Amino acid sequence: LHDALPIFFEESRETQVRLQNDLDTAREIQRQLLPTGAKEIPGLDLATAYVPARELGGDFYDLLPYGVGRLGIALGDVSGKGTAAALYGALAIGILREVVNERQDSPSEMLDILNTRLLAARLDARFIAMHFVVYDAALRELSISNAGGTLPLLIRKGEVSELNITGVPLGLLPEAEYEEITIALLPGDVIVLASDGIHESMNKELEEYGADRLKALLAEVVPLDPGYTIAQRIVKATDEHAGIGLPPHDDRTLLILRVIEDPISDFSKLPIIY
Repeated sequence: LHDALPIFFEESRETQVRLQNDLDTAREIQRQLLPTGAKEIPGLDLATAYVPARELGGDFYDLLPYGVGRLGIALGDVSGKGTAAALYGALAIGILREVVNERQDSPSEMLDILNTRLLAARLDARFIAMHFVVYDAALRELSISNAGGTLPLLIRKGEVSELNITGVPLGLLPEAEYEEITIALLPGDVIVLASDGIHESMNKELEEYGADRLKALLAEVVPLDPGYTIAQRIVKATDEHAGIGLPPHDDRTLLILRVIEDPISDFSKLPIIY
């Protein structure tokens, strides 16, 4: 037995190293699945932030060319965390890109299709909260549907308001129906889409960061603040709220859409996703 101990510990160490290498590879694959941004979107400054709680995250987002002068935007939050949630998120991204390649439906129709496809996958005890948004540059309009995600926020002239659009998470109910709202955007408007990990960032006293703190922070946004700065400000605020030494409660993901003046827009261009 004494002679076998070094062999046992060596095998255990090799197994741990192999598992860590697998996790590192999976994390890199997941990172490459997510676009880092988009450019040449007439009238829009778009920024993203993605902070997984573990090596692999259950949150995901996607940016999708959606026809002439239009951009499709998805933000998803898979139930649970870790490897299983990350794989389910990858499945959802694959389905989403396949559907968008064939058709560019309204946000509510897109959520209905995704719900049907995810139910067909028959993965018990898994569901996805998702925002799906279509930005139309020529009309300067944003159409939004929501399947169980947090309420989108609109910053307009220093006022922060919730956009009251709700729905059932994807993969739960076959008869679920999704609503849709369309907003006429103004230069200076900012739309914030956040996964619930932002609102639920928790400190040692088990107090969540919450919607009220987020709205108070956003009320300080000024028209010249770039989308990237707004996103980083929110991440920093939730970091500071949680404090040092407490493991993250959940993945945190943000999409910031800031409307800018763009008088010389070529709406025939497709957004360049990178």
